[in-house]
Amino acid sequence: MHISGKKLLAPLAGALLCSALSAAPAQAIDYKISGVWVVGFEHSNVYPRGFDKADSFAAEQRFRTQLTAVASEALSGTVQFEIGRTDWGKAANGGALGADGKIVQVRFAYLDWMVPQTDVKVRMGLQLLKLPGVLSKYGFGPIFGKEMAGVSVSSPLFKGDSVQSDLTFFWARPYNDNSDEEYTSVAKSKTQWLDNMDCFALMLPFRGDGWKIEPYAMYSLIGKYSLTGVSAAMGDSGIIAPRGGLTPVLGHAGKASWGNFGYANGFGNLDPKARGFQFNELHKLDRDWGNGFWAGLVGQFDLTSALRLGVEGAFGSVYMGEIKNYSGFGDKGRTMQMKRQGWYAGARLDYKADWGVPGLIAWYGSGDDDNPYNGSERLPQFNTPWAVSSLGFGDPGFDEQTWKLLGHNPGGTAGIIAQIDKISFIPDLTHLLRAGVYFGTNSCKMPKRAGMNWPNRADGPMGYLTTTDNAWEVNLVNTYKIYENLTFQLEAAYVRLNLDSDTWQGRQDAIYRDNYRVSCMFKYSF
Repeated sequence: MHISGKKLLAPLAGALLCSALSAAPAQAIDYKISGVWVVGFEHSNVYPRGFDKADSFAAEQRFRTQLTAVASEALSGTVQFEIGRTDWGKAANGGALGADGKIVQVRFAYLDWMVPQTDVKVRMGLQLLKLPGVLSKYGFGPIFGKEMAGVSVSSPLFKGDSVQSDLTFFWARPYNDNSDEEYTSVAKSKTQWLDNMDCFALMLPFRGDGWKIEPYAMYSLIGKYSLTGVSAAMGDSGIIAPRGGLTPVLGHAGKASWGNFGYANGFGNLDPKARGFQFNELHKLDRDWGNGFWAGLVGQFDLTSALRLGVEGAFGSVYMGEIKNYSGFGDKGRTMQMKRQGWYAGARLDYKADWGVPGLIAWYGSGDDDNPYNGSERLPQFNTPWAVSSLGFGDPGFDEQTWKLLGHNPGGTAGIIAQIDKISFIPDLTHLLRAGVYFGTNSCKMPKRAGMNWPNRADGPMGYLTTTDNAWEVNLVNTYKIYENLTFQLEAAYVRLNLDSDTWQGRQDAIYRDNYRVSCMFKYSF
């Protein structure tokens, strides 16, 4: 896709001019532009790289440009465009000869305004909405955090001599009107009546000198068909985590033997011909609407001027109803609870020294018991970049490169990570060295009883670890500041996945034991 500078600037200038002319005559509009442009290269054997005869090497790029029109401190509008992801040489996303793919997307588009005569701030439109956390370096909790449509409202509550508090509320609509006609014919009902998902959250942070405590809660109204029909629009990563993260293990959906159209195709999205859960079982749910509820607490404390402690934990429950005579696990005549309910707790300790920032991250997440019919005992979660490690979880330097080998959240796992960040021996060059070990908290009897034929993929987390499984990981991240706004990052990450052969009975060979990614990126921020 080739657009000359003049051709691009002309319509943009025209649009800005029209916007300015349409504003109040005495109102001057201040335009601010920012962006992050990234070009990266990687060699990896983690899905989708080097998996099932796929290429191990990839060159990718993604350009994000944000424009904000500021009328005053009380009114502004923001839009962020994303060009990419573009895989070099791939025609589908504009990387082939001629470069004319349709790859320009709108990531953010929101309006900011303040309620007159108050300090209440309102943001409406496509925006980043998230629940808080301290273990992840980006401030995301493991439950909910992504760009989506919604309304957020924040307001200061009170400010005392030693304590101040704010209140934030948001309504998010992750999904609506995506259900496919095929599901309508299977269910023999108008699924568009039951295909919206709405989330309502409340956060109440308290701050003082050297400390912060933030309780939060979220409720979600989940239509029976709200997680269907979004595969084509969202792609693989968008569909796997939200769907798998909110449901229990689904089994092989009607196949009698362990391993046929099972764990990988449990919802039916990876192979439509498999006709998995969404075609065979979903319409049998005895409820039209499901409910989700989460409550959590995040705390951060400066123990000394150099030592900081962070803690977080949450409980979550999603209930969609029950299905009688469920055949997904091989038996007949039994009732399956479409339920997922679990908890997690974690802590982070960082020490700022002259030579670097050593730290520890640890967590424990509840896991499934050995009965697939009573639902899941793992923490329910959405597609959230839980950034605690480079390859096992959600912290790659460039998030279009391979990551999330083990998942998006701590559900079903326990782990401890030791790291040293901001090591520097040469000006403008820093290093991060990280090592982690992870254990499963799911019952080792669940894979066979639930008919799992893969220890990863469609049910989330991406790597399903039982009490007989473990993994360990090492990361090395080197970052060099070439210019004030241009950085180069070279990263190496390795995960050793040790799956018990007695538990998985050969199914562990479906994925690699030795998983790696070597990558680099150039990032221009302005």
